[in-house]
Amino acid sequence: MGEKAKNYRQVSVILLCLAIGLGCYVVLTQLSGMLTIRDYQPNPVAQLAYLMIKVWFPWALLSPLVLYLARRYPITPANWLPMIGVHFVILMALSLLQTSVISYHYHFFETMSESMVGYQPWQHIGHFLFGDYLFLFHFIIYTIFVASQNLSNFYNFAEEKELESETLRRQLAESKLLALRMQINPHFLFNTLNIISVLILKEEKQQAAALLEKLSAFFRQTLERSETQWVPLKTEIDIIEQYLFIERARFGERLNVIMDNDDNALSITVPSMILQPLVENAITHGLGEKIRSGTLMLRCELIDDFLLIQIVDDGVGCNFAGKDYNPGIGIENVRQRLIQLYDNDHLFNLKGEPGKGVTVTMKLPIRKFREHKQ
Repeated sequence: MGEKAKNYRQVSVILLCLAIGLGCYVVLTQLSGMLTIRDYQPNPVAQLAYLMIKVWFPWALLSPLVLYLARRYPITPANWLPMIGVHFVILMALSLLQTSVISYHYHFFETMSESMVGYQPWQHIGHFLFGDYLFLFHFIIYTIFVASQNLSNFYNFAEEKELESETLRRQLAESKLLALRMQINPHFLFNTLNIISVLILKEEKQQAAALLEKLSAFFRQTLERSETQWVPLKTEIDIIEQYLFIERARFGERLNVIMDNDDNALSITVPSMILQPLVENAITHGLGEKIRSGTLMLRCELIDDFLLIQIVDDGVGCNFAGKDYNPGIGIENVRQRLIQLYDNDHLFNLKGEPGKGVTVTMKLPIRKFREHKQ
């Protein structure tokens, strides 16, 4: 709908409501007269005609000007007091103009009562303004016109502020998430390149080439998804398998891996690169410091409307409640990303005991991939 059509509709609705309001006023005053005045002679038609001619019709003619002035001098939270003063001055000017026309027409073209014959034309203005309550009608009607326009202004202002606030929140979240991911990727890269360099020094060229291929595949997947924060769980598991392939080159038979994933959970979306730092932490700080062989288990399953992910290792363990515990980059990044993306609608729990390993539990709301696809 165009702007002009909206203005016409707005004016039409206001004028219709004013006509109905004046009709209700006439009915109430007539009933009041009949109930309180002896020998009262009701004449609703004459009273309604008077109000329509003296009140409704002049404001119908002035409505485009009033709406223009309301838009020209909008009332906002920053200027409401001076703008109210401006509109009061405009109201007084328009009210005096209308009443002056009515008064002069009454004096020269209508039959005056005997008590009014000695008055000058301008002296009827006070009679109409306050004796016939025209100023009260003018005040109410002008306020309705201005309020209707400024309600639209306040609604649009609130929508703009909400949109700006939402945009700022989204940009802040994206910038924080991007910074967190920039910390995660180099962390993984440096560890992987270190393993490859060791293999090269040992002249194990085939394993080094295989690791380079896995590393290339890993970063290719990462770059392909650089425009989104969300990927299907299957993609995350593929990355984990690439990472574990690299780690097996370092640990050999000392590293046992159990993958226990519900097929129905593979299509559920999760934050990209959310599993790799946790698995890396389990291997580096849990199994890597264990003398004997160790086992890493990754379990993913659907429970009601949540995706449950557990990463369990039987490494050296950790007392997360101890005073000496200091979360590393990987753990803290995951924690902050989950807060940014899920707010309080998630669970992230670390449970460990020295000598008995660590269990990382994440419980994430189920979200379809298409809901996050940019």
